[in-house]
Amino acid sequence: MAYSELSIDSLKEYFDRSSLIKKYLILLCSGLISALAFAPVYFFPALIFAFSVLLIFSMLSSGPLQAFYYGVTFGFGHFFAGLYWIGNSFAVEPTIPDFAGYVMVALLSCYLAIFPGLTSVAVRIIHKNHNLNTHLLCIVLTFTVVWNVMEWMRGVLFTGFPWNLTGYVWGFSDAMLQSTSVWGVYGLGLFTVFLALSPLLLLNRINRTVVSLLAVILVIGLYSYGSLRLNQQTDYVKDINLRVVQANIKQEDKWPSRNWGKNLISYMTMSEGSEQSGTTHVIWPETAIIYSLSEEPLRRQVISKMLDKGGVVFTGFPRRDRSAGTFKIYNSMIAINDEGEIEALYDKSHLVPLGEYIPSFVKMFFISLGFDQLFSGGQDFSEGDGLKTLNIKGLPPVGVLICYEIIFPGQVTDPSDRPDWLLNITNDAWYGDSSGPRQHLLQTRVRAIEEGLPVIRSAGTGISAVIDPFGRVVDQIELNKRGVIKSGLPQKIEKATLYSKYKQWIFTLISVIIAIVNIVLIRRFTP
Repeated sequence: MAYSELSIDSLKEYFDRSSLIKKYLILLCSGLISALAFAPVYFFPALIFAFSVLLIFSMLSSGPLQAFYYGVTFGFGHFFAGLYWIGNSFAVEPTIPDFAGYVMVALLSCYLAIFPGLTSVAVRIIHKNHNLNTHLLCIVLTFTVVWNVMEWMRGVLFTGFPWNLTGYVWGFSDAMLQSTSVWGVYGLGLFTVFLALSPLLLLNRINRTVVSLLAVILVIGLYSYGSLRLNQQTDYVKDINLRVVQANIKQEDKWPSRNWGKNLISYMTMSEGSEQSGTTHVIWPETAIIYSLSEEPLRRQVISKMLDKGGVVFTGFPRRDRSAGTFKIYNSMIAINDEGEIEALYDKSHLVPLGEYIPSFVKMFFISLGFDQLFSGGQDFSEGDGLKTLNIKGLPPVGVLICYEIIFPGQVTDPSDRPDWLLNITNDAWYGDSSGPRQHLLQTRVRAIEEGLPVIRSAGTGISAVIDPFGRVVDQIELNKRGVIKSGLPQKIEKATLYSKYKQWIFTLISVIIAIVNIVLIRRFTP
């Protein structure tokens, strides 16, 4: 059927003719297809189709319970397709069966699917007495607000997991991302969901002209604002020359003790030599060095020999803490000066559930199923004290974020001591040549735009990059490549962004305004 022949009534007729199994298959496939809108594919029509299906099925469900099942089915496909790459990390561990990774992805998707399920329930309850023909605009506005509120909840509840938020579908365009400097990625998500559902609104003759005009104004407005911001050039801090190292060491070659010395030599070799002349600061990635450098002054002395006078090296390492009669391990970053002394330490505080620590209820569940081997890999990491701004010799104040910590909107700087730039050390070798590392880089770019701060990113392998405060990638090393970036340090935006000041409050305000407008429209369209 051609688009011109479609109507709300024809979609309702198709829904009524479909069996229950067929409906669930359509929802599951729609969820799977929706993941194509995210990095690295960025196929926006997938979102148009998927959200339209979910909205229609939610409204035509027999009641709130069935609406919830519909939303969960959609959500499972949406998250499983978007997060499949997490399963690759289990293939690295020889003691864990490969399929266990995808079981974990399925369980994670079941949990995350609750949020689309609640979206469907809310739409169904709020509009239980409304008709798709007469109240379609109101239903779309409700879906838009509720979907994004649920994304915010997903990003904060139970430590949060704000991966593949809807606003990220614009990652192919620096210009379209710039509005996150005002209302963050959650705010951009509001406009994105509405735009994705605009073609559905055009099937209804009511307010067709208004909807078309509003959609065009939104796209032109977002793009124009972004283009205006991008007219500014990238400026650099004087007398700072960075050397970002990506050694591209495979995950299975990283942790065996026989390789520790060889890997250290590899990083040192890539960081020194004639072309290193003039380098002031060297940056190595997350757990680049497996030695507990905070306890080993002699090894710090060896590393410091590669530095010029006044130089500093940053590196990730697993820090052992044996104080107070306990033994803890932290995922840490250390800054070592040219004399082998510790300039600064930072312990990762936002740990990865199921990756860096296993919640006790998860352990009990899998042990009861006979998968004891899943938990034979060693001790969980401990949480650090929280985000903090570090003052390093020769550098503006810096906020350090280790891997996963960069994905949380509004939670990347110390609110009491704002830094001038962000350092993100990471290791995406776990995930292979998949969409995961590319999605991770995109989220790093958006944090730069939101905060108006440059980000220097060093990956063991992944995608190392120098990112300016407008989210533009100045230089990068591709996934699964060995290399070095030599670059200055981009300057921050002098005037703090609105988002960096008000965080989610602007998103909240816009959501409330849309909700109030929607209430007015509902009263207008209801006899």
